[in-house]
Amino acid sequence: MHVECLHPQDVGRFAELGVVACMQPRHCAPDVAGPGKDWAEGVGEHRWSHAWAFRSLREAGAKLAFSSDWNVAEMNPLAHLYTAVTRRAPDGGDAWVPGQTIDLSAAIEAYTMGSTCANFVDGDRGSVTVGKYADLVVIDRDLFAVPVEEIKDASVDETIVEGVTVFRR
Repeated sequence: MHVECLHPQDVGRFAELGVVACMQPRHCAPDVAGPGKDWAEGVGEHRWSHAWAFRSLREAGAKLAFSSDWNVAEMNPLAHLYTAVTRRAPDGGDAWVPGQTIDLSAAIEAYTMGSTCANFVDGDRGSVTVGKYADLVVIDRDLFAVPVEEIKDASVDETIVEGVTVFRR
């Protein structure tokens, strides 16, 4: 289910019913949908705290699946990871609804195992595991070892699909 603004009473129902919450992290940045933007104004300030409720859903036991949903925002998953952990625009500034951030491990899990679960292919994709497809990227830095502000500046050094390098920088 594509989730943007969720009533608090429905948060627990996702895990209870086994519904995967499909969300696009970059959408919750203030420069895309925040104050002064059409989305935020249309939903109303009284509902902003329920926007892209990553943390609430995860804490309630729901499975998160992240994607890019182009052309609303750029397709770069690294920009989306940055937004998921900061709720800020790429140029920094104040976070919008910072209480719904999640940590980097949870964001990567949502992009990998969460998305494969949503597509019913988690048995052979989504993790680096013997017997699964070897589709992965090599990033130019350890995202867990740098300040979160650097996540958005990272780039892909290599892309491997079915065990074959298809891109190398």
